[in-house]
Amino acid sequence: MVFFEAPHRLEAFLRDAAAQLGADRRAAVCRELTKPYEEIRRGGLAELADWAHDGVRGEVTVVVSGAEEVATSVDDALGMVRQRVADGAKLSAAVGEIAKLTGANRKELYAAALADKENR
Repeated sequence: MVFFEAPHRLEAFLRDAAAQLGADRRAAVCRELTKPYEEIRRGGLAELADWAHDGVRGEVTVVVSGAEEVATSVDDALGMVRQRVADGAKLSAAVGEIAKLTGANRKELYAAALADKENR
């Protein structure tokens, strides 16, 4: 994510971002890009907010890294499939949707869903 922020609001922006996205979320504050006094600071959002406390001058661009993928186990995904089936979705459609959503292996999830269905 890329943000253009006013220098006098930078610290507050970084503190808000740290509260919403996590204090350790990696980011870079780029100051005066394409100019002779270009400066780039990298670190966690909270760390960068502390750095910006005394004020920053110039044009500021903040680049925040995307969220890390969270691996979802087949058991967790299976619970989501059960809910979709209970809501009226067909098993194969529910498995496909949940596999895409969570990144779980579709074949493993389908096999687990069939075994779960037989055990009920």
